Amino acid sequence: MANTSSEGVMLSTEQQTVFDWLNDKLQLPVFAEVYKGALYLLDQKPPGYITFVSHAGRDLMNGLAPTARNIKREQVDYKGFFDRLDNDWKDEWRSEGVNKIDNAENGHLIPYKICGRIKDQIDEHKRVRLRISEVDSLFFSTFLGYDDSVRIGKNFFEEWKIAREWFLKHTHLREGKFEMNASSEVERHFQMLDNLLHDAATSEFGRMRIIDESLEEANE
Repeated sequence: MANTSSEGVMLSTEQQTVFDWLNDKLQLPVFAEVYKGALYLLDQKPPGYITFVSHAGRDLMNGLAPTARNIKREQVDYKGFFDRLDNDWKDEWRSEGVNKIDNAENGHLIPYKICGRIKDQIDEHKRVRLRISEVDSLFFSTFLGYDDSVRIGKNFFEEWKIAREWFLKHTHLREGKFEMNASSEVERHFQMLDNLLHDAATSEFGRMRIIDESLEEANE
């Protein structure tokens, strides 16, 4: 059975439940519209839909839980860093060749000030990467009742991470073309996300979580 939401997009009963949960209960209409738009694109398959659905999947996975919990998402300003570094970088620090002071084993002599700035940027990169990994478990703890990421069912968590990486890879057109199975893969990954969103919206995952944890304890 299908329902018609706003703007004539046909949603199944389960999808309408997720849309209403995002829009009304969480009061996040932007995410609700992105979710509905992704479903429309998957159904209609207009030119470029794989990229647009990947954008939607990535933003739902990375942004929904932090936004619902009012946690600010952080990004590293790589462009700004390299623009500033470029102003102070010397041609003689290039990797080609050595001079009287440098040698092939020890490399070039780069001022401590420049090395310190590079180290700080690396540390910032690591810190933000750690925050990104925490976003994975944040969805499960926020919406599905898992307070400990270790207790998340391995299959659910692995499928989640694989899907997020796939969406991230296909969000930008770096290679100029997609693999032949991209159409089926985007549908598969978004369906996994859709199922988890529905579980979160209906709170039915609580019962499934208890069963899953009982099975894992029995197998230990």
